[in-house]
Amino acid sequence: MEQTKPFYDFSIPFNKDDSVMRALLNELVELGYKTIAIEQSFDHSKKAPGKRGSEIFPEPHKIEHLRKEFQNKLKILQRITILYVDVSVAHAMSVSLNLRKFNIIAGQPKTDSALTHCCTSFNGDLITFDHVAGSRLLVNRKAYQVAVRRGMFFEIKYAPAIVDSNNRKDMIKIAQNFCTKGKSKNIIFSSGAENRFQLRGPYDIANLAFIFGLSEDQGKNAVDRHCRQVFLKAESRRLGKVIMFVKGNGPVVFSDSSEGEHSGEDDDIEDLDTQVGNDVESEVTNDNNQPNKRLKVG
Repeated sequence: MEQTKPFYDFSIPFNKDDSVMRALLNELVELGYKTIAIEQSFDHSKKAPGKRGSEIFPEPHKIEHLRKEFQNKLKILQRITILYVDVSVAHAMSVSLNLRKFNIIAGQPKTDSALTHCCTSFNGDLITFDHVAGSRLLVNRKAYQVAVRRGMFFEIKYAPAIVDSNNRKDMIKIAQNFCTKGKSKNIIFSSGAENRFQLRGPYDIANLAFIFGLSEDQGKNAVDRHCRQVFLKAESRRLGKVIMFVKGNGPVVFSDSSEGEHSGEDDDIEDLDTQVGNDVESEVTNDNNQPNKRLKVG
């Protein structure tokens, strides 16, 4: 399994201009991020008609040169965000081979029915929202609880809130809905930044938790612990059930503290028995021998 380190940013939109991508990645390194995901969007509602069961999802972008360039600085993952309106996306995802090439799969519902499906049945890792139309889709309590039990996480992007005040109101409305319906469980923060001026440090983002209705611990987990859980969930989804064999190089010794305690007590008892036996033998020897003469001191 791949190793990751905090801090995390799972939403860096892909840009064909390498200079823009390098500027973003360099800024992320300076701010202290260690694991990021380059995001690629796909609108399933606008898919071209084709045969049932055919591949409709795109392949990941070629970013091997960026991975080599930032090999010792950043862990770069690949993410796809699927925009959809109905449950027909489930069949397309089940037969797709390209989706298995992505590290993280996020769902972005565009209707209420798609939101319910995303919380209850979507085979992905994240639930994200459009900063323009997302405020019109508010999750209910039951769907939120089901999503948490399934290990799904809800994403809040802060860059759109920095750019536009209207987007800021919408994102706060979405975050307050999370707080009301699900006590802000399973929340992560991502940037969604299109240029380096929209990025902020992880500690600054954690402080935004108060604006979005999260506690201090929830704000810290949103850029660290919860992101790590998203990565682990994504890896388990990709790998499925596996069998591991562990081979030892030397002998395996099983020890139990209770056995050690009992062995110590047994040794003490044996020493005590030996001492008592020696005393008894000495008394018998003295009885058989003649009595010792006592010296009188004048």
